[in-house]
Amino acid sequence: MKSIALGMRLMLALLLLGRLSAPAAEWSFRAPHDAVPHNAEEYEWKEERIDLPAYPDREKMFRINFDRPNSRFEFFIDLETLSVGEDGVVRYVMILRSTSGSENVMFEGIRCTRRDYKTFAFGTAKQQFRQLSKPVWKEITQTSNNWFRYDLWKDYFCGGGELASYALLTRDNILQRFGNPETQSLNN
Repeated sequence: MKSIALGMRLMLALLLLGRLSAPAAEWSFRAPHDAVPHNAEEYEWKEERIDLPAYPDREKMFRINFDRPNSRFEFFIDLETLSVGEDGVVRYVMILRSTSGSENVMFEGIRCTRRDYKTFAFGTAKQQFRQLSKPVWKEITQTSNNWFRYDLWKDYFCGGGELASYALLTRDNILQRFGNPETQSLNN
């Protein structure tokens, strides 16, 4: 008899727990305030249409010195492609050069308000961009292969998400965060 009563109590507790957790299904640690009140209009973000930039000029690249002594890569950004769109996305061309000399060229964007990035195109051996057919936004994490995007988001492009106003998100402000950027030839 006691086991039936205990079983009934457990069943009731599970049912109540299920009812209480339904609203929590919309909540996430990443965006706890994304739930829109029922009486408010929902803001719909629209991404700008973009064109691929010119392939980077190896003579006009700016080297970013991240504070990572064990990094296996050197990082260069094409300042001529650095832009902030009306949609709030910082777009840029970046070259990652390994210690062996191989390079990856990417045209990417970082969305400051969401801490996301998107790779729009990769460089080819023919020094042309190859656009991805269905690029998607991905969360910027501090993982071993993504830390440089996190550092760009935090230290240079977006102020770590702590900008008092994203009206301060301008190309000139980003260049100021880089210090006095001087270009450096990748041919050296």
